[in-house]
Amino acid sequence: MSFKSVFIILLLSFPLLVSFETIDNQPLASYISPEGIYFTSYTPSWDEKKLKDLYKELLLNKHGEEITELNEIRILGGTHSSTNTKGSYHSLNQTIVLYQGATFDKPLDYRETLSHEYGHHFAYYYFPTHHLPFSKWQRIRGIDVTDMRWDAFWNYDEQFHAIYPQEIIADDYVLLYGATSELDSDEIVSNEAFYLRTQHENQEIPNVLENKKLHSFLEEETGIPIDLSRTLDSPKFIEWNDQDIIFSVSSRENVAYRLNLELFDYQSGKQLVELYEITSEETTKLSFSLNEEDIHNISDYEYAIISIDVVDLTTSIGFETDETQVSL
Repeated sequence: MSFKSVFIILLLSFPLLVSFETIDNQPLASYISPEGIYFTSYTPSWDEKKLKDLYKELLLNKHGEEITELNEIRILGGTHSSTNTKGSYHSLNQTIVLYQGATFDKPLDYRETLSHEYGHHFAYYYFPTHHLPFSKWQRIRGIDVTDMRWDAFWNYDEQFHAIYPQEIIADDYVLLYGATSELDSDEIVSNEAFYLRTQHENQEIPNVLENKKLHSFLEEETGIPIDLSRTLDSPKFIEWNDQDIIFSVSSRENVAYRLNLELFDYQSGKQLVELYEITSEETTKLSFSLNEEDIHNISDYEYAIISIDVVDLTTSIGFETDETQVSL
C-alpha cells in the first residue's frame, strides 16, 4: 500500500479518535461474556442480570469469529452529546455504546439498535474499506458512488445519515443477519404491522433482500450463511384488468402486502385506497380485487399511482416498493 493510501485512510479514521466519549465515573454494574466482551452499565436501570440478558440478545445476531474482537458494550443513562441516537459504534475501540439506558431498561428495547451497531462491527471486521468509494461491497451493492456521502468522518450531518455507506452496510446486516421478531397477523388490518416492521433506513436504494450476488459475496467473505427466510423479492407488476391488480411475488407464506392505490382524475381530485393480502406457501401471484366496497367508480379516474408495503410476519422484515403510475 502506498504512503498516500495510508495517509488517506489515517485521515479518514482520525475523527473516530476524537469522537469517542470518555467516562469519568466507575460502572455501576458489569459482566464479562465467555468471549471476553465487557458489558458495563453507568445507569442504575441496568444491573448485572440485565447485562447478561443483553449478552443473550447480542447472540441472536448471526456472527462468526468477529464477535471475539468486540471489546465492550457500554450503557449510559443519558443521551448522546450531539444527537438523540440510541447507539453508536467506535471502530478504533471496537466498542458499542448504548444511550438513554434510564429510559430503555430492557434488552428488547435495544434489539434493532444493537443489531445495527453490531453491523458496524461486522462491517469493519470483514470489509474495512467499505467506507471508501469504489469498494467491492459498494459495486456489488449496486449503488452509484455519487448517490452516497463519503465524508461522515470529517463532515458528519444527521440529515445525510441514510446515505452514508457506513449506515447502509450496517442496516444491510440488520436485515440479512440481525435478530428478528414475529408479528401477529391481527396487526395487519390496523396497519400496525407495517409500522412495526424492520426495514432499511434508506428505501430509495435497491432492495438488499433480493440482491443474490451480494448475498453470495457476503457468505464467501464471512463464512456466515444467509437464511433463505431473509430473501424477499420486490413484487413485480403484471396486469391491471377490470377485476384485479396482479403482481408476481416470492413463493413464501405469511408475508403481508398492502397495496397503496391513489386514483387520480384531473377534475374530481383523487381517491386513496389500501388493499391487503397475506400469502400462503403456494402463492406466486398476488391479486388485489378492485371490487371492494371502498373503491368507487374506478372507471371515472384517468390514472393511478401504486406502491406496495411488504412485511414478513415471521421475521418483521419488510420494505416499500417504488411508486408506479398506471393509465386507466
